[in-house]
Amino acid sequence: MSDENRYYGTEGTPEPAESAAENNRTDENGYAQQNETEKDYAEPSRNNEQSYNNNYNDFSRYNDTVDDTPKESPYSPYNSQSYGSNNGTGASQNDYYSQQYAKTVNEVPKKKKSKGFKGFVIALVAVVVCVAVILGVYPMVKKADTSKVSSDSTQLTLSETPTAKNNTTGVPSSEEVAAKAEKFNVGIKLYGQSQSIFSSSAKNSLVGEGSGIIMGEDSSKKYTYIVTCAHVISSVKTSGYTMTVTDYEGNNYDGILVGYDSKTDVGVIKIAKTGLTAAEFGDSTTLKKGQTVYAIGNPGGSEFFGSFTKGMVSAIDRPISSESGYEMKCIQHTTPINSGNSGGALMNEYGQVIGINSSKIVSTGYEGMAFAIPISDAKQIIDDIIANGYVTDRPKLGISYAAAEKYQQYAMVVKLKNLPSGSLVIASINSDSSLANSKAKVGDLITAVDGEKLDTADVLLDKIENGKVGDKLKLELCRINSDYSVDTFTVEATLVEDKGNSSETETTTESQAQGGYDWGQFFGSGY
Repeated sequence: MSDENRYYGTEGTPEPAESAAENNRTDENGYAQQNETEKDYAEPSRNNEQSYNNNYNDFSRYNDTVDDTPKESPYSPYNSQSYGSNNGTGASQNDYYSQQYAKTVNEVPKKKKSKGFKGFVIALVAVVVCVAVILGVYPMVKKADTSKVSSDSTQLTLSETPTAKNNTTGVPSSEEVAAKAEKFNVGIKLYGQSQSIFSSSAKNSLVGEGSGIIMGEDSSKKYTYIVTCAHVISSVKTSGYTMTVTDYEGNNYDGILVGYDSKTDVGVIKIAKTGLTAAEFGDSTTLKKGQTVYAIGNPGGSEFFGSFTKGMVSAIDRPISSESGYEMKCIQHTTPINSGNSGGALMNEYGQVIGINSSKIVSTGYEGMAFAIPISDAKQIIDDIIANGYVTDRPKLGISYAAAEKYQQYAMVVKLKNLPSGSLVIASINSDSSLANSKAKVGDLITAVDGEKLDTADVLLDKIENGKVGDKLKLELCRINSDYSVDTFTVEATLVEDKGNSSETETTTESQAQGGYDWGQFFGSGY
């Protein structure tokens, strides 16, 4: 490992049940032992769309590994990335690493040889299916859609005036803040079925742990909502894991997934229990550099449940890329956090929650650099997830792609035919995409959008980011024939709603294409 910056998520990703025996060993206390692994996930965002040119992974997911393969966030992100199942083999240019409580490393599917360009396209798709980026970007703060009917009217409330004040100074002591915080901090454990090579029977094994913040009860007064990071809970959906929530008194409850957003690494769960102490949420927009902050969570898992630490705000609106590649503006602080703190609270001096701890830098020469999602920014996301199960009104094209320049054969055609250098290969088309019933096919190149050439992938991504659901885009496509001649044509695409955490819209990663591919691999030795 070099001495360059290394971003670590503050917890790891659960490993697949079938590999738990090999990769998820436990110590004498029954806790998963971690092995650090590089990960590289990126999803389209305005500033960092091409993961092979940028270094990501500021926010580790519950399935945390390096990857040239697509990850279903897991969003991920905040996991970006990922808060689901990440398959990985290693990436050569990734400067970010994820610190995980439990890890997973899956093999990359083997690619079959085929002859001719058709064979190349098939092989490319087989690779890119695991290494593509679904188009769609989303501003962290968006205008609420009041026309939608909420399934639950519960919303996160930000308090302007702190309730916990010391009669003398107006500011509570750190002891008072700690006493307040311990009651709304919870531990989140994920379990998956694992099978030993020495036994045919499967058992339920601990595969990951994180932290959460009690938000309050639902409108029916039957459930209590808990805010956490998407990468802590996404594997409940992506890998079928079960979830247990533990309160500060040691009581355990079955966790129920409400929803999560991998792009912003925000997640919500609930438990069938009421009467618990909820956190008080403050306005993170009033924070200033140098202010005292506190953190509470479960570093290392339940062994150090409810650890309370103190620090200060180092920077406001620090741009950090989520594991999905989406750039967010975070609170940088010096409060000590570690693996297992993800999803835990960052509080101001009054004990109000003003952030959700998500990541830290862990590298030689770097210390005391942790990051939290500002609660004022996360509020709309949380409310949307509670009301709808996902973030509404986020536009997407509904395809996954790979940069043409990452594949030798496509790169050659792009150069010889003088196509735009940022041309993108369509790797898959979702069934909900307007392109599903169009002339567009997997393997086609996108060379321009609305008359603007794709000199970079940002051209298309900007159109999506600045568009709305229902907007139409005119795409110029290029199809390469078996004799390497090209046909160009245009199609009209309509932006559809990205529901974020379904199997077809989950964010995946773009191909790293380490070293490229040789001609024989796709074209056969005769070419």
